[in-house]
Amino acid sequence: MDTIRLKQKIKDSSWGNMARQMAIPYFWIQNKCSDISTFLRGKDIVVDNESLYLKKWKNSHVGESCFIVATGPSLTMNDLDLLADSGIYSFGMNSCALCLDKTKWIPSLLGVQDEYVYKKIETVLIEESNGKLKDKIWVSDNVSTLCPSSKQFLIFKLHYLDHKYNPRKMGELKFSENCYNVIYDGYSIIFSILQLAIYMGFKAIYLLGTDCNYNQPKQHFIDNGTIDPNRDILGNKLIYTHSKFKEFADKHGVKVVNCTRGGMLEVYPRMRLENVLGIQ
Repeated sequence: MDTIRLKQKIKDSSWGNMARQMAIPYFWIQNKCSDISTFLRGKDIVVDNESLYLKKWKNSHVGESCFIVATGPSLTMNDLDLLADSGIYSFGMNSCALCLDKTKWIPSLLGVQDEYVYKKIETVLIEESNGKLKDKIWVSDNVSTLCPSSKQFLIFKLHYLDHKYNPRKMGELKFSENCYNVIYDGYSIIFSILQLAIYMGFKAIYLLGTDCNYNQPKQHFIDNGTIDPNRDILGNKLIYTHSKFKEFADKHGVKVVNCTRGGMLEVYPRMRLENVLGIQ
């Protein structure tokens, strides 16, 4: 049995919480090791060759606008077709990889940082890595460590902070000033992408499909078979994290606008997708 399947069985089992409590010392050590690695990279004492590409990406899109496409149930294929026609730079994530045969849209970059999600869509990612997603797949070092097939993709260093200790509590929140050095976990790949977008110099970020509502039968616009065990509180955690990210974006003079059709995220001002794209 591979590591991912074993971890999933532990999470799904009746003694999963007990196993997590027993693993807290390991999580604490992992957290401190990430602190040390981040410090060493930040001082250029250690050079991270697999993430050097990120130095070239810094301020590569100064003053431009971009879209970040999440996977909420409000998202439609027509929305994605509109983005494709606009030509605007757009980030995708997770199960966005499953819709590429149903839309003209191809993300400029597609991010995955959860190993369980990666395993669910691994076959599609491998296939598309030689096609529509060639040189466009961006994964966390956690994924690359646990899933050997992902080592061919663009890899970033993800710091989980204290979020592994107790996933049902709101933990420490940070946002990175230097994505080569580190990207901090915000309970979702969307926050890793948001940090990257600011690092790349985008000054206007438009969100699409960020429903932040997991208390409904349909949780994603395309089901990938992955259900978060903490979905009953995840929406509120994400909304709070967005509120803290808005402070970070405001500090950097970056405008974040929510173009999601409905949903529960009211932290940012809203605009209709068609208005942003200049469609009457």
